[in-house]
Amino acid sequence: MPPPPGYGTTPSVPSYPNSLPPSTVTPSVTPPPGYVDPYASAPQPGAMSSYTPQGVTGYNNTPPVNSGAYATKPAGSNIVNFNNIEAYYRYMAPKNGDFAGANTIGATLTVSLMNPLYLKFGASWGSGPGGGGTVGGATKANYDFASIQAGVGFHTALINDKLTFVAEAGLVYASLKATNTSVGFSDGSIYVRPALRYTPLDWLEVQAGVTVSSADKYDSKTIDLTGYFRVLPMFDVGVGGDFGNVTRAFRTSLRLRW
Repeated sequence: MPPPPGYGTTPSVPSYPNSLPPSTVTPSVTPPPGYVDPYASAPQPGAMSSYTPQGVTGYNNTPPVNSGAYATKPAGSNIVNFNNIEAYYRYMAPKNGDFAGANTIGATLTVSLMNPLYLKFGASWGSGPGGGGTVGGATKANYDFASIQAGVGFHTALINDKLTFVAEAGLVYASLKATNTSVGFSDGSIYVRPALRYTPLDWLEVQAGVTVSSADKYDSKTIDLTGYFRVLPMFDVGVGGDFGNVTRAFRTSLRLRW
């Protein structure tokens, strides 16, 4: 059998791109782009260069990123949310001259229902010392103060997501038991609390509210102001005060969101 055509001969292979293409190009061969030596020296000053400037690519340049600590939204839930538990220490100073200030601890639990409703539960307990050995303090009474509350509320954004209106209504029960004095009470009441929650920054919340209740033995009107600072994605530290017609208090709190 005779060999196939071209057997034993060396095929013709174009020598480019290592050399210039042939003067004539057959339809089956496409000439490569012009060859540029990457090691060629830079052009003299004033001359036009075909090289891309160093540090610049043909792609869209990435926009600058603000290097501030809170240039991007922090991870975790929104600082204004309605699924959280908060524990606090509260120093309560009764306006009644028979009592010294009380160290109070407490906690609140907020649980979101179908938007925009939520439930809120809370409890606190505090104890006030007597006046000690001083003559003026001998009239101060030892006392215990406790309260529990349960309520329901709703929330809605105002103007934009930075300002939220909140309204709560529920029941609160409070009692005070004291020694060395006839002052004391045990009473339940209905309360209503409208409030505003403002977030000027992703890591800061300012909350202000007014509580009005049917109580006649303790605070029936209270103004509260609190600032919360995000320190971890789901964890805040709060500092604030309560100013009522019977007591005034200053508190610090730890809040966990989810």
